[in-house]
Amino acid sequence: MKSKTMVKHVASLAGLLVFVILAIGSVDDSSSSSSGARTKANSTNSGKGQWFQGGNLHNATVGQWRRATYANKLATAADWLSATKWKGHLNSPSDFDRIKMKAQMLVNAVDEVVTVEGTDSMQVNELAAAILTMSNDLGP
Repeated sequence: MKSKTMVKHVASLAGLLVFVILAIGSVDDSSSSSSGARTKANSTNSGKGQWFQGGNLHNATVGQWRRATYANKLATAADWLSATKWKGHLNSPSDFDRIKMKAQMLVNAVDEVVTVEGTDSMQVNELAAAILTMSNDLGP
């Protein structure tokens, strides 16, 4: 009986992994798609410090991520990026513009993955780590 349950879990995780891969492939870093996200980020963060401050979703569940504000998601994604692929690469104001675009891409990818039903209790940082690991276009 344990064997059947384990096979079910492995199949579920494999399906989620395929979905993550497809979500990464569908993220577009062209200026037309990121300009909408940029506008959204600017409008949600006006007058509240820097866009990369205040993220607190580092250990959130998918359900908490879904309910969070875009500004919180963006700041958290920036934290993840600055601690991994961007570590040591934030040296000028233009670097912050570039990481913002990449953080928007990461938020969009995570948002796409968390649409899968039954993922509410999963940790969003694990999903983000999988996306970061498999993505070639989120680095500096």
